[in-house]
Amino acid sequence: MKMSDKVCIGIVNDGKINGQLAMDLIHIARHKSNRLDHMVQVANIGLTTRSRNVVVKNFLEEVDTPWLLLIDADERLPLEAFLTLIETAHSKDRPIVSGLVFAAFFDNDDMLRPVPTIYRMTETAGLQPIDDYPIDTVIEVDAAGTGCLLIHRSVFEKMRDNATPNQGKDWAWFVEGAIDGTYFGEDLLFSKRLKSLGFPIYAHTGAILKHRKEFWLDERHHAPMREAAIQHFQASGSSRPLRDESDALSNKEK
Repeated sequence: MKMSDKVCIGIVNDGKINGQLAMDLIHIARHKSNRLDHMVQVANIGLTTRSRNVVVKNFLEEVDTPWLLLIDADERLPLEAFLTLIETAHSKDRPIVSGLVFAAFFDNDDMLRPVPTIYRMTETAGLQPIDDYPIDTVIEVDAAGTGCLLIHRSVFEKMRDNATPNQGKDWAWFVEGAIDGTYFGEDLLFSKRLKSLGFPIYAHTGAILKHRKEFWLDERHHAPMREAAIQHFQASGSSRPLRDESDALSNKEK
């Protein structure tokens, strides 16, 4: 990215953003005001896909900044990650750069699995998360989530110029739906369209954005840590045998 280029930040939210993200944005504005320009914020108007299109439309029509950084309202954007992204981006060679954001998926046994939202295409299973990504490295990927995407405006303009009649000029970027019986979210279909237009997608695995998630904990989540915790307390001499009171309680009830 040119030293004179500035970045517009686009956020879709439900009328509020995480307080720590707000502090991150203030920190960036204070220390790198020469690289930060406008902010486009759109309240989620029913469908996230629709709202993302509104962000891009407003960016193209109301802002003359060359770059748009799409992030989500439940993430962190540390200054170091912001700098890494803008130092990696290039209007011709790397017009799309993703940060590293983790989604929270649940396996069939309801165990939480953090998943990096950068993907490679496989011959047998289609797009799969790149769990073995190299640390703090720029890599080319086949798809990326929309949690952190730095994109040059020329990319959005070309997508709009190549929109179908059904998409029109206002909804030319994000869509979700089924292909060959498999449902795809707007992020993966967005990546698929980028690739079809000849744009490479890159990710910098050193630009890490924390992602806030909430879920219910139970003993299944504790189980992988249980044995290590028992060994730790036994080694420290701070543990004592627990007495099984089940029989005593049963006798009392009799």
